[in-house]
Amino acid sequence: MYARVTTFPGLAPERIKATLQEFTEHHLPRLEQEPGYCGVWAGIDYTGGRAIAVTYWESNDALHGSDALANEVRAAAVTKAGVDRNRPPIIDRYEVVLEKYPLTA
Repeated sequence: MYARVTTFPGLAPERIKATLQEFTEHHLPRLEQEPGYCGVWAGIDYTGGRAIAVTYWESNDALHGSDALANEVRAAAVTKAGVDRNRPPIIDRYEVVLEKYPLTA
């Protein structure tokens, strides 16, 4: 599995909730239709005005095949969230080599 990790520093805290809602309602369904899509994880630091999004892909080809849509979604999020232009999103790509969750009772 592969992951695209996007960090959004410099977000306007008062616009984060609306940005997340727009993402889940309008952009996530498009990502879910991409070949090789395996899931998403997102975290928000409201006080610090930053967020992180991780999308998971079944192969490196699927990850790179989704780059154009990811760029489009990221641009929409940046516009909606009021990102500080001096602190643009940071995009990294990784091969996922370990994923472990605790067993539940």
